[in-house]
Amino acid sequence: MRRFTALFLAAMSALTLSACANAELKTSTATETGALGNNTKQQETSFSNDTGNPTEEATEMDTIEIIINGQTFRAELYANTAAQQFKKLFPLHLNMADLHDNEKYFYFSDDFDTTDEEIKEIHAGDIFIYDKNCLVLFYESFKTEYSYTPLGRISDTSGLKKAFGTGAADVSFSIVDTVDADNRSQNFVNDISFNFETKTVILNSGYEMPIAGIGTYSLHGDTCVDSIVSALEQGVRLIDTAYMYGNEEEVGEAIRKSNVPREEIFVITKIYPGEQFQNPEKAIQDALDKLDIGYIDMMLLHHPGDNDVNVYKSMEKFVEQGKIRSLGLSNWYIEEIDDFIAQVNIKPALVQNEIHPYYQEQKVIPYMHDLGIVMQAWYPLGGRGHQSELLNDKTILEIAEKHGKSAAQVILRRDLQNGVVVIPGSSNPAHILENISLFDFELTDEEMEKIAKLDRNEKHDWY
Repeated sequence: MRRFTALFLAAMSALTLSACANAELKTSTATETGALGNNTKQQETSFSNDTGNPTEEATEMDTIEIIINGQTFRAELYANTAAQQFKKLFPLHLNMADLHDNEKYFYFSDDFDTTDEEIKEIHAGDIFIYDKNCLVLFYESFKTEYSYTPLGRISDTSGLKKAFGTGAADVSFSIVDTVDADNRSQNFVNDISFNFETKTVILNSGYEMPIAGIGTYSLHGDTCVDSIVSALEQGVRLIDTAYMYGNEEEVGEAIRKSNVPREEIFVITKIYPGEQFQNPEKAIQDALDKLDIGYIDMMLLHHPGDNDVNVYKSMEKFVEQGKIRSLGLSNWYIEEIDDFIAQVNIKPALVQNEIHPYYQEQKVIPYMHDLGIVMQAWYPLGGRGHQSELLNDKTILEIAEKHGKSAAQVILRRDLQNGVVVIPGSSNPAHILENISLFDFELTDEEMEKIAKLDRNEKHDWY
């Protein structure tokens, strides 16, 4: 994944009420999702401390959007030099550590141009730089003797503490143009186009997800562990599992066993209708316990079933706690999606369906895309029902020969060009590498159309 190179060092003290000066030695990771060529004139801003609150004298403030564990807040960014330097990093994703249950913080590798002020009283929603390079977001109010450089403030702090949850929080920052801000915000959420340089997509939850990974449906025991470790060594960063696969423990073991930092890996799992839908909070906690990797990047409902809306709302609670980052659905179609979205609070970020050249979902994919929902293909190579036939399909083989690629690579590349994330399964290291080596060629419009004509509307599974 794309990463803003940033390290933080800190030393913790349980007696300190204030942030970065006395934080525990840790390492956290920032993901820079792009830099804005911002030409806004920088202005020095002075603050009055008579009331203990920073009061901006400059007339202009930037409105920014902050997504905290999937929940969106608006903030006003001051016009001082440090705030403008911070803004130039946007859009920006940070994994922010917690201190004393009142703040989240992150250390950058580079210093900001700061002008410390004696703040005297912290208010929930304040955004500061401590010292030269420590970003601090407060979600409690209290008095302090420390000095900070104010960057801005969150406008409405309702639900802020709940959104941050306990422990580390995933926080993203982006600029909002106050002219027609609502429309621009919606455009940002709905921009789910793939970035073929970073090999990722930004979900409507604000999180970045790889667009090619590995499915684990048929992987078990040591084979599963070894396959995932090998996949991670070869550059795979997206792993799909599920309760019904019976291998969440093995997937978690492989992640812990690998040398890849947890925050670089995107893990999807699913809960299944029936017993799990009757006790969803236990099912969700079971998945967290089996994986044992700190948090789940995305959880899906495996397919529609009785009580599915309430189950999804239980998943939303775990998002609020920071234990799940994004939510989605599997085996959902046009006839179900609108009614479902109307009943939940967090829009699904992804729909995972059976998609392959013999079953192409040509109406479903654009419909979901228009809703700002990313599509993902399970059985992208046809699965048990169609894989052999697909990999020997004359049309696909002709295209593959032209590009010097395998039939599997052509099929997977076609999905990517259609805006569909792929998670083919394999335990063979050579095939795993082949299945993610999709970014050094491109299918022509004519080739894409030839594959589109192979559609038979033939599903393998009943979902």
